[in-house]
Parts: sequence; structure tokens; C-alpha cells
Amino acid sequence: MAEPRNTSATEERRDGASSDLEKQQIPSSGVASESGESDAQVTEKPGARVGLTLTQFWIVIVALNMGMLLTALDFNIVATAVPIISSDFKEYSNSSWLGTGFLISFALVLPIYSKLGDMFGRKNMFLLGTLIFTLGSGLCGGSSSMSMLIASRLIQGIGAGGIYGLVNVIVTDLVPLREVGKYLALAGLVWAIADVAGPLLGGAFSQYVSWRWCFYINLCIAPVTFVVIFIVLKLPAPKLDFKKLKNYDYLGTLTLCGGTTCLLLGLSWGGNNFPWSDSRVIGCLVGGPALLAAFVVVEHYAKDPLIFPSMLRSRTIIAILVAEFFYGANLLGLMYYVPQFFQLVFGDSATLSGVGLLPMMLGLAIGNPIAAVVTSKFGISLYNAVAGAGLEILASGLMTRWNEGTSRAEAVIVLIILGIGQGAVMSGLLLSSQVAVPPMQIGIVTGLVIFMQTIGDIFGIAMFAAAYVNELSASLARLDLTPEQITLVLTDVQEVKHFESADLKHEVVEVYADSMRNGWWLMFACACMIFVASLCSRQHKFGAK
Repeated sequence: MAEPRNTSATEERRDGASSDLEKQQIPSSGVASESGESDAQVTEKPGARVGLTLTQFWIVIVALNMGMLLTALDFNIVATAVPIISSDFKEYSNSSWLGTGFLISFALVLPIYSKLGDMFGRKNMFLLGTLIFTLGSGLCGGSSSMSMLIASRLIQGIGAGGIYGLVNVIVTDLVPLREVGKYLALAGLVWAIADVAGPLLGGAFSQYVSWRWCFYINLCIAPVTFVVIFIVLKLPAPKLDFKKLKNYDYLGTLTLCGGTTCLLLGLSWGGNNFPWSDSRVIGCLVGGPALLAAFVVVEHYAKDPLIFPSMLRSRTIIAILVAEFFYGANLLGLMYYVPQFFQLVFGDSATLSGVGLLPMMLGLAIGNPIAAVVTSKFGISLYNAVAGAGLEILASGLMTRWNEGTSRAEAVIVLIILGIGQGAVMSGLLLSSQVAVPPMQIGIVTGLVIFMQTIGDIFGIAMFAAAYVNELSASLARLDLTPEQITLVLTDVQEVKHFESADLKHEVVEVYADSMRNGWWLMFACACMIFVASLCSRQHKFGAK
């Protein structure tokens, strides 16, 4: 194997150089200001650098955020629809793959779209992602089995990754760097709205219309986004450079995708589809980390790596990525299974269980701006993550006490505390990662943070499912149920409502609550890891560089 290129010139080219596309789009003339930007950049109108009028610019921003809205909705719109979907197909044990499959494909394509955007143009790749997402949505709505629905969610995730991954980058092409935060904050607001609306829409569609409209709704909006971006957005598309295609990090992509997929398959299969001792599970759990370790090595030798090697040597960045991973696990694991707890234990309808997430979303909407104000006033961000993780530990710990006798008031208070903590962590980790790298690496580190959170999302859902379903199966076997009844409860959770015996119904509901406690403890452990990893990071002050 060839020696890695460690010369300073090579490190500068690999870790700091802007792409040809970025050089085309960002003007270099003008007198530099104290912030490092030219006066022309500070005073230029939004969209002017790519020839957009102010009206066209805002049309594009609205269209981009429509795409962001669809992507965000599909993260959790099925959370409240899972019991009804699984009842329709008579298959509950694999229902976690409706979320896990989407997130796996979503996460894996994030770094790939970023690279292909430089090669073929970001607008073109955004349009491709929108087309794939629309196709996947149509297939989801028309699915005739759980297997087909899961496969369609994989396709949908591939498209969603392109939409989400490129929205943030396209905004940096339209406005000066110092103005980007305003428009990304708008995207954050759209995401927060989707966090609230997703479970509500999923519950309402599945209860009053059909769960298939959780996906058909995308067919009404995605084409509008496609047409607007195709007609209005003007971005210079680079000429196809076959040298770039030759230098693309194919081996890095293969090892990253293969390692991530193997690891997550092992975590999802273990104790659910196959015993933990099964050779397929062991092979995935061993092969996954081995491929990810190979990915780290490959990045040090690649001519055009997916991840800058300098980031892999930074204690702060590594610690933030670890914290972001467990933050994603805690966020999505709870967002996915809290509504199911409300349906299975409290007996809520699909719609009402979605409403049950509102306190968590309200807390998140409170915690995020508070953290932003603290950062703006004191020029620090990491302490927000530490404090937020402390609140997550408190809330997750209280959730381990939840059972069939838990009051609504207690659930609301706990979820508000949890949301405030999550909002503070969200803002603190992202801003801490951005201030810890040189300006030219902010885009890459932002994408890497999103990638790690998404991988954490998958981990949280998969591990919660493994902990919960394994205990559920074992506990049901100890009840006075026939094998047919046990199978019925595992495949169609709605059937519990039709049990004639009130005592038996109560026992099954109690088993649901007790089995979920394993998942709450897992979420508590994730919150503790966020706290520890955040403490291991170094606090950078804004403007210190």
C-alpha cells in the first residue's frame, strides 16, 4: 500500500481548498471587512450573485423549504400510524423498519449527494433527489405488503437525503456567508413545524382517511417544488470533469455505506428477526465496525476523501460527533415510541397520541432559542449542550417510572423538560462544531454532524425496538394466553382492545408498559453519553479565530 500523503501542500488541498463550483459562485472582489468578507458581499442583495431578483430569491427559498418540510414530515409521520399499518398487514414485529429503513438510506446518501453536487451541479442533484423521493412516496402509498412498504421507504429515503443534504448547501450559494444563518434558521423552523405536524397528520390520516395518505400527500407538493426549482433557480453547473470522477472516493463510500449498513442490520436483527447468537447477526456486528475502521484508514490515503482527515484527528470534533450520535438516538427513539406508549398503554387514538408529542415539541421550541440567545450574548455554545444533556438525563430517568398508572400531567411535564434539553443540545452541538473548524470546513462539518445524528436516529429506533420487542415476547409467554393469542398480540396490537376478559386486557397492557421500560432505560443511557461526550469537547469562543 502506498504511503499516505502528509505534506502540508496536500493537507491544504484536501482539508481547506474550495471547490471549483464555489469559486465560480462567490465573488472575490471588494475590500475585505473585519469578518473576512468583502464589502460587496455584505451589501449585495440576496440571490444577486446568481442573477436572481429579490422576488425570485424568495420563491426559491419557499420552494427549498417545501422540500425540507416533506423530508422532515417523513421522518416521523409514520410514528403514529404504525399500529394501524401493522394491523392492516398483520405484521408488527418488523414495523420498526418503516423508520429504520428510511433513515438508513437517508443517512448513507448524505455524503454522496454532496460530492455529486460538485460534479454535476447542486441544482441537478436536488432535482434528482426530488424525483426519487416522489417515486418512493408513490410506491409507499400503493404498497400491498409490509415488505413492499419497507422497500419503498428505502427508495423514499434516498430521495429525501438528496433534498435535505443539498438545501443547506444551496442557500450558501445564494447569499453571503454572514447571512446564511438567517435562512438556515427558517429551515429549522420548518423542521420544528414538521416535528409537530408529522405525528398529527400521521394519526389523522390513518384514523380518518387511510394511512396511505401519509405518503400520497407528498405527491401533491413535491412536483411543485421540482417545477419551481427547475424554472426559477439559476446555479452554474460545472462541466463534467472525468478526472473528478476518477478521483472520487469510491472505496471510502463503499466502506462507509457497507459498515454502517452491516452494523445497523445487526442491531435491528438481533433478538428480533434472529437470535443474538445467529451467525448473520454476529457477522454484521463484527463486519460493520471492521468496515468503519477501514473507512477511517481509507480517508487518509484517498485523493479526494469524503471526510477531511484533520477532522478525524480533532478531539473536539470527535467528541461532538459522539454526542450528536447519542442525541439522535435519544431524539428519534423517544419521538417514535412515545406515541406508541400512549396508544398501547393509555389507549389513545392515533391522532391523540400524536397530540401527546406536543409538549416535547414545545419544549424543543423553547430550548433552541434560549440556547441561541445565550450563545449570542456570551459567545459560547458548548455549555448549552452540557446543560441540555443534564435536562435530558432528568427527563429520561423519570420516564423509566412510566407505567399504566402514570398520569397525563406527569407525562406532559416530563416531555416539556425533555424537549427543552433537546433544543439546547441541538443548538449547542451544531454551533460548537462550526466554530471548532476553519471557515472553509464549516459546510463539511455541518454535513458530518447531520450524518452522525441520522445514524444515531437509526440506532435509537432499532435498539429501542430490540429491547422492547424481546421483553414483550418473553413477558407475553408468561401470561395465560394461547399461542394463537400471543401471535395475534405481536402481529396486531389493535386486537388487545377486543379481548373479552378485562383482567387479561389489563395484564397485556401492563406487559406493554413494563416491556417499554427497557427502552426508556436505553434512552437514559444515551442522554448520559451526550453529557459525557460534551464535557470531553473543548469550548471555543465565537470570534476567537
